[in-house]
Amino acid sequence: MKVLLLNIDSKLPNIALHKIALYHESKGDEVVWDMPMMLNSCDKVYASCIFVKNRWVCENYRGLRPDLIIGGTGYDLTVKLPPEIEEMKPKINVGFTTRGCIRNCSFCFVPKAEGKIRIVGDIYDLWDGDSKCLTLLDNNILAVPDHFKGICQQIKRENITVDFNQGLDIRLVTPEICDSLFSVKVLHSRRRFAFDFPGLAETIKSKVALMREYAPREMFFFYVLVGYNTTFEEDLFRLNLLRELNCRAYVMRHASTPKERRYTRLAEWANQIWTFAKYDFQTFCDEYVKDKGGKPL
Repeated sequence: MKVLLLNIDSKLPNIALHKIALYHESKGDEVVWDMPMMLNSCDKVYASCIFVKNRWVCENYRGLRPDLIIGGTGYDLTVKLPPEIEEMKPKINVGFTTRGCIRNCSFCFVPKAEGKIRIVGDIYDLWDGDSKCLTLLDNNILAVPDHFKGICQQIKRENITVDFNQGLDIRLVTPEICDSLFSVKVLHSRRRFAFDFPGLAETIKSKVALMREYAPREMFFFYVLVGYNTTFEEDLFRLNLLRELNCRAYVMRHASTPKERRYTRLAEWANQIWTFAKYDFQTFCDEYVKDKGGKPL
């Protein structure tokens, strides 16, 4: 059997497709990657779509191949891999050691797609034994502190660098968590967190102060969701607080963000480490953007 796998839009290795590949290869099937011109010359075709905006690509392919099997968060959250494929563990240095989350954020699909948090493996289920870097996609690994401690011990033992790619829940940071978190090397010296709600301001202050005891000079990295259920002023407040705390910020504009130039300027300002450090927002808009020939707000 010849199997075609189509990775529609994932920038990281697509774990679901790699599980499918491993399963079919174990059966002796031939696996072909990302060759849509072979859509009708393979016995079976799978596609994975991560972002809703690219759903149309899948629909076009299905129009040419009605029996196309499609899944992914951008297409249909209810589509699940069969158990015999889900249990495959491709060692591609990217993956999950937990699935699910204890939170129920309205903007996040994880609770609906994955349910309550649970342990699904450790680094040896993901790591190829050779790579010097491992990317963990766990949505809230700090919610299982003993597991997190064990994962950090494995990472330290193997002397590899880790990227907690989805960010860590700042609310769950404790001295015990810090003992583990600061015992491992992180990619680009970037420990990632999120500042999604203005109400987290006091928590951010106290947790950053705690982490400074372990890493006095580190610029902790925060994803900042804007344009969802906050005002522009609330978004700017959060960014200014992070700037005061000498942290890095990365503005993530929600799909519902108003199409206003000030949100574009906000991202241009915050997402470049040097402009965020050098200018306040108004000075950035008045001076830097003007010097570059950009349009004022």
